[in-house]
Amino acid sequence: MDVSKLRRRSLRAGIAVPLSVALLLLLALVYPGLALPGSTFEGSDGNLVVNTAGNTDWSNAPNRVRGDDVPSGTGDNAFGQGTKEDDENVSVVTGSIPPNKSDLTRFYVANEFANNSNYLYLAWERSNVLGSANMDFEINQKTQPNLTTTGPKTLNRTAGDLLITFDFTNGGGNPVLGLLKWVTSGPTSQCFSRNALPCWGNRVNLSAAGFAEGAVNTSTVDDPIAGVSLPGLTFGEAAVNLTAAGVFGSTCEAFASAFLKSRSSASFPAEVKDFVAPRPVSISNCGTITIHKITENGDSTFDYTTTGALTPATFSLSNGGTRTYSDVVAGSYSVTESAPPAGWTLKSLECTATGDGTSVTPSDATASITMAGGGTVDCTYTNHINLKPTIATKLSAEPAPTTRRMPAPRPSPTATCPTPTRSPSTTRGPSTGRPSTAATPTTTGPPAPARARSWSSTKTSPR
Repeated sequence: MDVSKLRRRSLRAGIAVPLSVALLLLLALVYPGLALPGSTFEGSDGNLVVNTAGNTDWSNAPNRVRGDDVPSGTGDNAFGQGTKEDDENVSVVTGSIPPNKSDLTRFYVANEFANNSNYLYLAWERSNVLGSANMDFEINQKTQPNLTTTGPKTLNRTAGDLLITFDFTNGGGNPVLGLLKWVTSGPTSQCFSRNALPCWGNRVNLSAAGFAEGAVNTSTVDDPIAGVSLPGLTFGEAAVNLTAAGVFGSTCEAFASAFLKSRSSASFPAEVKDFVAPRPVSISNCGTITIHKITENGDSTFDYTTTGALTPATFSLSNGGTRTYSDVVAGSYSVTESAPPAGWTLKSLECTATGDGTSVTPSDATASITMAGGGTVDCTYTNHINLKPTIATKLSAEPAPTTRRMPAPRPSPTATCPTPTRSPSTTRGPSTGRPSTAATPTTTGPPAPARARSWSSTKTSPR
């Protein structure tokens, strides 16, 4: 091989590597708020406001929860009597936090489902900058006892609970993020510090694995949520891809409580000191899908098919029926109504979705679903049948004619006929020709028949 060509090739390779490193360093300087891949949350810029349009930060964090500590001073509470991270039975005391330890003031927790992964966001604030800052976020599946009162307490821990450590030394620098899970069975070799069960399991370096990123403020920043100004090194944040870290997988898990603690040194077995009491959270990789059935003009049985590994994959519903899938792992799903029975048509498909990252799109007989942790989807299928009326159905459907009762005939009044009165009869005198008047008695009833009258005439012959 030509030696000169080999030298030139080696020279180009030697230049290319430093250039690539320089480019990465330049990107880190120009874009300090680059989000964890797959997330738009600015978890490594060391402040609480959005730097790049379209991103999120603590000022608009999804599902944000805030926890505040008891005011600093003699009334501030802390863990005492040598409490360690592995201890379930702890003791809460009051009194000022030693000046060389981190005196915590508040914390923030947020989470979301994006790009098929569950992301967890954490932030802490403290009032002093003395000594090392070594924080632990404990995230439990069960709610915790009231840690705002003094005395002995027993933490409610379950196998699989999380402890996310936030360590940096010499008062500053880039934090190192770690993940430990609560272990209740198996060999003690799983324990990170204590050689007995239960314990916090072996620590995973999230930063080195690329599953998390974090930062601490190096200059004064504002907290628009609490309305305070934070001097340098009093604010820290982290973003963790729980799915990539193996916290969430193909089975449903949910966490309901979170709280913040500070350790006296970077050593894990060191005593735990100040804390901010637990707050309820909802961090889950599962949601709920509910399907309702309504029919009109009758009833029948309707069949459904699903995608996305819902169990059961098929089901049937009649009027008023409901199918609920309560442990739906975050991901993509669909529900489709098969061809309806003869005479039936799909009248409508109406759906609603709640929860960040959860959505549903109804189209014809299919509901296409994107489920995020803690999300809910509710759909109602309404089917209608058109009945062809027959004479019988029409008559049965028509109301019966109304019968009008005619009023009873009124009795006719009895007629009383007046008795006619006969006028005096007039007769001629027998010889004089003058009429004579004679009285006739009054009678009742029908008039008497007329009496026959005879007339005689004498004709005188002329002489």
